[in-house]
Amino acid sequence: MDFTLLDVTSFVIDIPSNFNDLVFDPVFAVALVSIGLMVGVAIGLSGLGGAALLLPPLLLLGISPQLVIGANLAFIFGTKVFASILHGKERNINWKALIFLLIPVVPVMIFASVIWTHVKANHGSDILDTIILLLLGTILVGTSLYMIKNNVLKKDNNYETSEYSTHHKFTKGEKLTFLSASSIISFITQIAATGAGAMTLPILVKKCHCPPKHVAGTSVIFGVAISAVGTILHYNMGNVPILLVLFLLIGSIPGVFLGVKLTSKISPRKLIVSFSLIILVAAIFLIIRAFEII
Repeated sequence: MDFTLLDVTSFVIDIPSNFNDLVFDPVFAVALVSIGLMVGVAIGLSGLGGAALLLPPLLLLGISPQLVIGANLAFIFGTKVFASILHGKERNINWKALIFLLIPVVPVMIFASVIWTHVKANHGSDILDTIILLLLGTILVGTSLYMIKNNVLKKDNNYETSEYSTHHKFTKGEKLTFLSASSIISFITQIAATGAGAMTLPILVKKCHCPPKHVAGTSVIFGVAISAVGTILHYNMGNVPILLVLFLLIGSIPGVFLGVKLTSKISPRKLIVSFSLIILVAAIFLIIRAFEII
C-alpha cells in the first residue's frame, strides 16, 4: 500500500514506504494511539461519532485521503458495534424506520465504489483525492455549524418530537424520505466516510414518531450497518489498513471509558462547542488543500 505525504507542514512525520515499517515505527504508533485516545474521550464525553475528529489528524499525519476513508469506516464500525449491542438489549430501535433506511445501502454504496474506481482509473489519484477532500471539507463545515447551532444557539438540546407512537404506520411520503435520505447518506459515506450520524438524526427526529432513545438507537444501528458495508467494499479496493485501525482502537477503547468518567466533571456542551470549532478549522484546511492539489 502506498502512503502519500500531504505537503502541508514541515511537521509532517516522515512516513516509511513499507506499511509494516510505518505502523511499527514508535513515533507513528504513539501518534495513532494518541489520536484514538483523543477521539475516544470525545465520544465518551459528548456522544460524538468521532469521524469528524478522526479524519483531519490522520490526513495531517500524511496518510492519503483514500486510505483515511477506509480506516475511518473500519474505526466507526469498531467503536459503534458495542453501542449497537447495548441499544439492541434496551430495545431502543425503531425497526420499521431502520428497514427503510437499510434498503438502499448496499446497492448505493456499490455504485459509489464503482464511481470511485472509475475516477481513479481514468483520472488519477490526484483528482480522486481532490474530490474526497472537497466533499469531506464541505461535510465537516456543515457538521460543525450543525453542532454549534444545536449546542450554542439552542437553550434546550432535547429532541422536539410532537408525538410518539410505537404503532405509527409510515406514509408513502415518509417511506420515500427514508429511502431517499439513506441513498444520499450511503453515497456520501462511501466517498467521505463521515456525516452519517449528523445527517440521519434530524430525519429520524422529524419522521420517526418515536421517543428520543429510539431515535438514538436506530441511528447507531444504521451507522454500524453502513460502516460495515463501507469497510468491506473499501477493503476489497485495498483501502483499509488493518494495523493502523487496530492502533487507533487501542487508544479509543480506554479513551471512551475515560470520557464517560469525566462527564460529571466537564461540561459536554462546552466540549462539543470546542470540538465544533476545531472541526471547522480542519474543514477549511481540507478545502484549501483540495484546491492546492488542483
